[in-house]
Amino acid sequence: MTDTAARTRITASLFLSQAFYSSAFIGVFAVMPILATRFGGSPAQAGLPVTLTMAGRALASYPLGWAMDRYGRRMALTIGFAGGVVSAVLGVLAVWSSSLWLLLASAALMGLARSASEQARFIAAEVHAPAMRDNMIGLIVFAGTFGAVGGRAAAEMGSWLRLSFGLNEFAVAYLLAIGLLALALLCTQILLRPDPLTLRWKAEPESLPESGVLPKVTGALPAAAAPGAVPAPRRGRPLLEIFSAPDMQIAVTAIAMGQLVMTMLMVITPLHMNICGYDTLNVSTALAVHTLGMFALSPLTGWMSRQVGRVPVICAGALVLMACGLLAPYAVSLYALYFGMFALGYGWNLCHVAGSALLAQMVPEGEGGRVQGAAEFIVSITSGIGSLSSGALFAWRGFSGPGAAGLLLAGLILVAVAVATSANRRLALEIANA
Repeated sequence: MTDTAARTRITASLFLSQAFYSSAFIGVFAVMPILATRFGGSPAQAGLPVTLTMAGRALASYPLGWAMDRYGRRMALTIGFAGGVVSAVLGVLAVWSSSLWLLLASAALMGLARSASEQARFIAAEVHAPAMRDNMIGLIVFAGTFGAVGGRAAAEMGSWLRLSFGLNEFAVAYLLAIGLLALALLCTQILLRPDPLTLRWKAEPESLPESGVLPKVTGALPAAAAPGAVPAPRRGRPLLEIFSAPDMQIAVTAIAMGQLVMTMLMVITPLHMNICGYDTLNVSTALAVHTLGMFALSPLTGWMSRQVGRVPVICAGALVLMACGLLAPYAVSLYALYFGMFALGYGWNLCHVAGSALLAQMVPEGEGGRVQGAAEFIVSITSGIGSLSSGALFAWRGFSGPGAAGLLLAGLILVAVAVATSANRRLALEIANA
């Protein structure tokens, strides 16, 4: 198989696994806040499952990143999706036993699958030329569009199964997730060959992880592993030094704050809609529309990121998120909720795709898994804070609470851009005057 054919196969495999994962997660996400409120007895519990998902994602992010550099991308992704299957099984048991603790355990373990899926866009980027990386990130993020379609189809199938066989509609969401995550697992294990790390090393034989040891991957050895061709071991830069770069700070802030604001508003929307009298199918439709906003325009965002610039696209995303936070309290009608959820998703998309492209550009060669895992840890922590606080803010002030917080937090992205831009200018002046 030629390198071009291998890159195409790897990209297709990542695209499919992302589509299956997104479909599973959308179906589960639609019911988690409602179940937490029912089992916990208070709206303040609504954000707990997503908080634990983010906590699980945070705890898994750096170990998975390390494993990707050490043992290969396929092994780490397989572990992540296998954890997702177990999570969905626990979700079924939680519904049948009305157990909040099993629900929370399921949510925490789902974070492992989430952490693995978040690395897919970087894996697709690293096997392509730098000029193609914005587009590849946009393509993999676009795979989530199928999650919108799949999530809606899963909701309709759930309604049919409930009416035809008397199954619990919430249990059906988890049962379907088991099948979808199993497909993502099989797709990764069977089709993600050769291992993307091996292919990257063939294209960039000068890259080595900080240990200077070649990754243990199956299949053909990379060109750099040939006798006499191994570069001298080198020590990777400390993470603090890497993340101190102004552009890296813009990238991480954009991804983290975009995720936080989106999570804070999205996680509470199912409960808000339930209180307004909308049924599970309406909630699933709103989340499907939101998912379209998150993913459908990703190729366009990737193109804009290259043509207009990553920082301007990030700023546009911040402004969209600020508008969503400002207008959230007024979203009561069904179509207003649909429009708001789409806009919220696209604001996140602008920050996520452009921020990811900027981060991928700043990652040192041979340290992608480690640095991206650390970045995912930061994003997960901030997302967990957002989902945990959303329930309390909603219980305090209704939808106005999360909306006001989202408005302020999205504004921090613009602050980070201003500060980093000023730092870059000072650095340029120092270099010019040296």
